[in-house]
Amino acid sequence: MNASATSTSGQLIELQPIRAHCEVLFGGLQGLVPVRLLAEAGTPDQKPRLEFVETSVIADRLFRLFPEADQQQRGVFVVPGTVTSPGSAKARDIKQTRVVLVDLDNGDILAQRAHLVQHLGLPSLEVASGGTTAEGQDKLHLYWRLAEPAIDENVLHVAALRGVLADKVAGDPSFRSAHQPIRVAGTIHGKSGRRASVRILAQGPRHYELGQLAAAIANMPVMPGVPRLKSERRRGAAGLSPRQLATKRIAAGGQDSETRFTTLSKVIGHWLRNARHGVCTMEAAWTAVEDHNAAMIVPPWDTDRLQREFEALLTKDIAEKGPMPASSAQEELGGDPSPPAPALSDDAIAADFAARHSQHWKHVPAWGTWYQWRGNVWERDETGMVRELVRQVCRAAARQASNPAEGRHVASDKKMSAVLRIAAADPRIAVSSSRWDAHPMLLNTPAGVVDLKTGQVSSHDPGLQISQMTTASPGSECPRWTLFLQEISNGDVDLQAYLARLAGYCLTGSTREQAFAFLHGHGANGKSVLLQTLASVMGSYAATATLDTFMASRGERHLTELAGLRAARLVLVPETEAGRSWAEARIKAITGGEKLRANFMRQDHFEFTPQFKLLVAGNHRPALNAVGEAMRRRLHLVPFSATIPPERRDPRLSEKLLAERDGILGWMLEGCAAWQREGLAPPPCVRAAAEEYFQAEDLVGQWIHEFCICDTDRKALAAQLFESWKSWAEARGFPPGSQKSLGEALRARGFTPTSVRRARGWSGIGLRTAPLTAEART
Repeated sequence: MNASATSTSGQLIELQPIRAHCEVLFGGLQGLVPVRLLAEAGTPDQKPRLEFVETSVIADRLFRLFPEADQQQRGVFVVPGTVTSPGSAKARDIKQTRVVLVDLDNGDILAQRAHLVQHLGLPSLEVASGGTTAEGQDKLHLYWRLAEPAIDENVLHVAALRGVLADKVAGDPSFRSAHQPIRVAGTIHGKSGRRASVRILAQGPRHYELGQLAAAIANMPVMPGVPRLKSERRRGAAGLSPRQLATKRIAAGGQDSETRFTTLSKVIGHWLRNARHGVCTMEAAWTAVEDHNAAMIVPPWDTDRLQREFEALLTKDIAEKGPMPASSAQEELGGDPSPPAPALSDDAIAADFAARHSQHWKHVPAWGTWYQWRGNVWERDETGMVRELVRQVCRAAARQASNPAEGRHVASDKKMSAVLRIAAADPRIAVSSSRWDAHPMLLNTPAGVVDLKTGQVSSHDPGLQISQMTTASPGSECPRWTLFLQEISNGDVDLQAYLARLAGYCLTGSTREQAFAFLHGHGANGKSVLLQTLASVMGSYAATATLDTFMASRGERHLTELAGLRAARLVLVPETEAGRSWAEARIKAITGGEKLRANFMRQDHFEFTPQFKLLVAGNHRPALNAVGEAMRRRLHLVPFSATIPPERRDPRLSEKLLAERDGILGWMLEGCAAWQREGLAPPPCVRAAAEEYFQAEDLVGQWIHEFCICDTDRKALAAQLFESWKSWAEARGFPPGSQKSLGEALRARGFTPTSVRRARGWSGIGLRTAPLTAEART
């Protein structure tokens, strides 16, 4: 529903454009948005008002703030970025941003926009800011949304790009500062008593790679008629030259107006120019960039990130200037820009294979795996089909042999293996592991690729490098599924809505909630059917993991277990066992978005950022080693208290539900849209079940409640506290651990170590003279 309000001048204010603006600015960002309410020009002075709002609720908060701001003749502004904590919103505090923007507020606005579109492409969002120029043209805010958030030092780079943009088209230079606020679409512009709506003119699902956009901005000429002085003054923003950077170490965070991003972009550009001018080969250019990264960047970028940036700038260079010419060394071999390999050699046949099959076959060196394009998805070659294709190419080549012996050699197993090995490294075929399944808000279905942000469906594209696909296409009808949800939730509509948001969240590659769900309940309650149906609908996006992968164990789990979950978005653990404990460190790493190190069997290690959401089902609740804030924040305990009586159990239920798979995917997509608006927002029954679980697992907390007094004036000897705890734990069959482990638990609860009678002790806690009675404990 699109809520609305009326301004003091009678203008209608709607929530939808505020939401659309916030999604472009803050979708995918973490942290707090600085919101500023500023007195409009030409009105009485007022002290600026600043507050900080979570990205998940920013649009709703802005909508609620508007009537108050409007009454006070204040404009509603946001800083187009986020901070990590409230209190300060200076440039150094902005840690994430998602847009490169320009404010066009003077001159020929239409000509400025045309110049920008010609050189950068259409903006992701165009907003009429409410003001007009002397010539009567609408003043504009134009936004180019980044494919990935710019974080930390890259925020400085984005701010510098904003400044360069403004200089080249005579825009407002204020946005070269990362903390400059901008007016919110959907609100009112009220300067000097003139009131006009801030309205969205155009919006599209366009995203730009930071490296490519930076290169386009650098290559964009100054707009005709713009004074050169402004851009000349800012030449310092370009920083050091590649020659100067060759001997200067650059650390994270930016030094001398240089960041690791700007530095490596310049270094890559320098070596691409060398390759284009024939000074070196592309292989030598890449090696030089790798060497510079290792020697002069502190800390160095990881190889995947470096290669992505190198490939992005190379693609941009080729698009603008055409294919890379041959190097001078190749020209010396006879002037042929691509001298052929000797006929029937391993190299020649591999080149022939690549020319025939590179569009439909790719190889990932880090995984030792071949992929085939099947018209709608890249599938892993599990049957050795690629070797059969090489065999056919070698057979065809063998017919060109000058004698039978040469023909037998060309068709030999040794030859095929060599051809396959060379072809796997051909630039037309080899693809970095980081390129695969790298679009967290796209969902591949048999009907096309769904943009989960907009709901739009586009054609399948092999260039997206998507190796996963659902088994269902978006549909609308699923009556049996709706009835099933009512049955397993005991009619709890809040729980049903939560399950829809959870399922929709699982469609994405985002892990921003940093949560996992444990579906708990005794048998015949539908939880297994629910998970099996969702997994079936999600197809290859879903995977099943063994219980041991996420349970504590004495030995380390093999890294191949995680490698198999690389591109999954939903990972199921179908059952738990009594007496097991969560592998808390691993769960925190997975749900926290940390990079994981893994490898496929007998292959090199690689790193990946998990996209999957972990859903665990079971009758037994795993134990917690420590009841800390991290697990409290992550665990959603979903109670399944319904029991389906025997006479109502349908042995064909799964089959009937899967007949509605398209409608179920439609239900999940609706849940995904709700999740993007509201977050997971666990209902009361989920929160209550989790709280009861944590209280039951908090053994130290129970002991403190029964045997201790918490007071700032209290002190106790560490040895006496441990002796009391040990007796309590052993009497109940729990391992007491050590005095050190108890100390860590006490410290986590805010107690502080101190000296008591020249011995180790704790402040803020003391032992009771007698434990609480059972009546008092309750």
